Amino acid sequence: MNFVKKLESAHPQKGQIALFWLGQASFLIKNSLGEILALDPYLSDMVERMDGFKRLMMPVMEPEELDADIILVTHYHGDHLDLDSLPAMMKPATKLFCCSQSFPECLNINISESQMTLMKVGDIRTIKGFTIEAVFADHGDGAPAAMGYIVETDGVRIYFSGDTSYQRSRMKHAADQDIDILIVPINGEYGNMNERDAAMMAAQVRARLTIPSHFWLFARQKGNPYEFEQEMKINVPDCRVYTMCQGECLIFPEV
Repeated sequence: MNFVKKLESAHPQKGQIALFWLGQASFLIKNSLGEILALDPYLSDMVERMDGFKRLMMPVMEPEELDADIILVTHYHGDHLDLDSLPAMMKPATKLFCCSQSFPECLNINISESQMTLMKVGDIRTIKGFTIEAVFADHGDGAPAAMGYIVETDGVRIYFSGDTSYQRSRMKHAADQDIDILIVPINGEYGNMNERDAAMMAAQVRARLTIPSHFWLFARQKGNPYEFEQEMKINVPDCRVYTMCQGECLIFPEV
């Protein structure tokens, strides 16, 4: 079954979500109403075109095949804000939420301002069946407007930390939100958490499920999901960790 058919055939029940990993830091959430939220969808070779880093895992779908109600972008780096794919991903009803650095970049490629919402840390928006809160992230001086998101739908609360270092006190607000699913980077470069940092964050958040991301897309990229699983056993052995494969669908919670 190809990915688009897999996405179409996923029918989470009320109180459930279907979570898909597209690779890198890209995820889709489908709720019981059939609404789709995409986070940092990267479906092109923009990073290779701009910086020479070839992607090693092919995209699971073409940009024009994505029909999302909502697209969230954490920051303006090319593997998160995919300017090469975004025009094809933006359907007439799609709404895009992004930070202050990403907003003008989207205007420059003729994304309609009426479809965009500028987000800053602390902002909360409700659209369709999703509630979205922008939360603290620290991705260094190169991306000062970077943020994470807490997304709630069907009673399931997902914390996408975004690209960030681990800062316990400044992440306390998000960590205290009774998180069901925590999604963290583990690559340990460009100011991001490594495997141990991410496990320490997981110990603070204590989500029902923790999922690693941001590894293996580029040859120079670090991040080892096995090492992360071992760090989880050391730092938070009573919390479940699950490593997704690209294109996988995870129904949460399981019946």
